[in-house]
Amino acid sequence: MATPDNIIRVPKPGREAYDPHRPLSKNTLIKHQVEHFHEAEKNLPLELQTGIDITTIKTEGQAGDYIRKVTTAIHKSGGVVEKVRKAT
Repeated sequence: MATPDNIIRVPKPGREAYDPHRPLSKNTLIKHQVEHFHEAEKNLPLELQTGIDITTIKTEGQAGDYIRKVTTAIHKSGGVVEKVRKAT
């Protein structure tokens, strides 16, 4: 339980922190998050995968939409993922 001694105050980000029209190339953190979510998506059952080609994601807004869709799919899967099998 939080007590006054262990509460950490986190300031709200400024309005300029998120711009849905900002090019993704200017925000490497979100770009890397998209790549990370893409790797996670590959392990979802096929029927839950978005089919989105992440090279088409060009703005922070598009990245947010993609991350939201993959997050929803992960929740729908109940955390169940399939191993990606490589052709031998």
